Amino acid sequence: MNSFLFNHLRFQIAAATILCILETIYFFRPKIKLLSNRIFTILMISSACYLAFDVATVFALVYFDSWPLWLVRFTHQGFIFFLDIALSCIYLYIDVLNHNQKRYSPLKLTALVCLYALALVSIIFAPIYYYIEEDGIYSYGLMVNIVYVILIIYSVLTIFQSILNIIRRNHTKQQIYVLLTMVLWVSFGGIQIILPKILISSVGIAAMILLMFLSLENPSEYIDRETRMFNYYALKSVLSEYMENSRKFMIVDIEVEEMPLLGKYYENDVIADVLTVMYKFIQKAIKTECYRLNRNSLVFVLNEKKMAKADMYFSMLESRFKDTWTVHSSSEKINTHANVLSCPDDFPFEGEISELVDFLEDPTSYSENQGFIRRTDDESRQKRIRRLSIIRLVSHASKNDEIEMYYQPIYNLATKSFTNAEALVRLKDNVTVGYVSPEEFIPLAEKNGFIMDLSERIFHHVFEFMSRADLKEKGVHHVEVNLSGLQSVDSNLPGLMKNLLSYYKIAPEAVNLEITESIAITSGYMLLKNMEELRKYGFSFSMDDFGTGYSNLSRMSKGEFEIIKIDRSLLWPCFNKDNTKDGENAKILLENMISMLLKMNRQIVVEGIETKEQFEYLEKLGITFAQGYYFCKPVPEQQFLDFLRSHNNANV
Repeated sequence: MNSFLFNHLRFQIAAATILCILETIYFFRPKIKLLSNRIFTILMISSACYLAFDVATVFALVYFDSWPLWLVRFTHQGFIFFLDIALSCIYLYIDVLNHNQKRYSPLKLTALVCLYALALVSIIFAPIYYYIEEDGIYSYGLMVNIVYVILIIYSVLTIFQSILNIIRRNHTKQQIYVLLTMVLWVSFGGIQIILPKILISSVGIAAMILLMFLSLENPSEYIDRETRMFNYYALKSVLSEYMENSRKFMIVDIEVEEMPLLGKYYENDVIADVLTVMYKFIQKAIKTECYRLNRNSLVFVLNEKKMAKADMYFSMLESRFKDTWTVHSSSEKINTHANVLSCPDDFPFEGEISELVDFLEDPTSYSENQGFIRRTDDESRQKRIRRLSIIRLVSHASKNDEIEMYYQPIYNLATKSFTNAEALVRLKDNVTVGYVSPEEFIPLAEKNGFIMDLSERIFHHVFEFMSRADLKEKGVHHVEVNLSGLQSVDSNLPGLMKNLLSYYKIAPEAVNLEITESIAITSGYMLLKNMEELRKYGFSFSMDDFGTGYSNLSRMSKGEFEIIKIDRSLLWPCFNKDNTKDGENAKILLENMISMLLKMNRQIVVEGIETKEQFEYLEKLGITFAQGYYFCKPVPEQQFLDFLRSHNNANV
């Protein structure tokens, strides 16, 4: 190869090296079937063809005198044709990502077809000229100029859309990568236009594809490391494309019921091994991709064409899953079931993807039929509708401060007065869902990201009421306020509490923070750190719902909680009229628990007291505080103040 030829091929050689590595990685790794992936595949193929013709044009110009003119023109036509395809694929790929895989409207599709038609006509009919001198070689003319125009049009459209999405805060990180790609695109394109003798366009295309591959294609983001099947994020992307384009589909969630048990008898990787064996069978039998939804389940999606064969697939799956599976060289029968959702019948196309996945994973979404195939029913759909309504209600309430606080007095057996109270948040919507209990909306608020704002508003309401009503003068020593799981481990919690108390001029001793037993047991270092800092400041703590099944009795000896609140589920069975034996056993359990806590010098509140008989029984056991409908149900602020006025200093 002479030096003149090599000098004009050096950029093509660099581009070929980059593309060869990328295409090897790309075509040998699993790919989810998204519109953007199909476009990227076309981009990879067209770029390879473009590079081949680019090399051919260099040879054609270097050996211009010995090549027929039609062949020289043909190499340039092929070069420009595949360059047009590559440029359009770059634009289409980024545009599809910006619009969540949504397909094109007829108007937009017509505009794109017109651009293609313009490019094709110019390739066939437009003149092209060749510059061949000692200082360089290149082509120019109308055919080349139209390529530059198309490049500018695609660049302007993509940059405009990306900036618009950043302003709207849609996929901000993705849009930044898009803009970086466009900077690269415009830079190389500008250099090529200004300095046509530098044949750098192939390196520009290769560099752009490399950046898109690493930042936008995310080759490892969609793969589950343990099983090598697609993961939760890949599933959401696929479902998003179906939803955006209103295409009917069916989701089948194969849930393994014995994963925790298997994990005890085998090594840690047994769960991944079980799912891997199952997904390989499904992939081969149904010829569809599988996605690992969570630790215990895998999912596959049936398009509208495959939905016609759904019953046949389900029959085949049920037969196979009743048989044994080979796990670590031993045959095991593993109990499974399949949760099935059809869209839009069970879930509307306009719904949110996160809501769809939550609905899919929620056991209450399906009928109580315990067969292999479990489908949703009218009752499950109504539960979903209520859940979504509550989420919207909580969101609206947290944004617009539309919550109402109720207070339930707590009776002090030593002073025979109501010295404490529990603050309880209430939401009510007279139009749709009606009354909603905290047990129902607090978990939804936590799961959907509203709990921090909601919790802060609750504390504002409670502290403002405590300050305004001067509860200390009315005999109330402290008010108990619940901490959510997320708020209890928030590093900003101590600072927030101190600022609020300072603002409302309330002593920290007047506030008792309730933490449920499950949160106290499952939360770690951050909870203990927050409790230690707040206790130094003067706060006290209660463990709520004690005895509901998570008890870690060794923590009771550490003195982390001044007050233990025994859940009503331990009290009510003690007065079981239908089965006296169960009642006696429940009393043994409750009496020993109270005795143990008293010996540890813990103050005890028993919740859910509804009768005089229950209260007198607990009074004999020596509990510290009593709470329940027997004294007063949770009431609004004014009724609570009226209650204190009429009942404090009066014997019960």
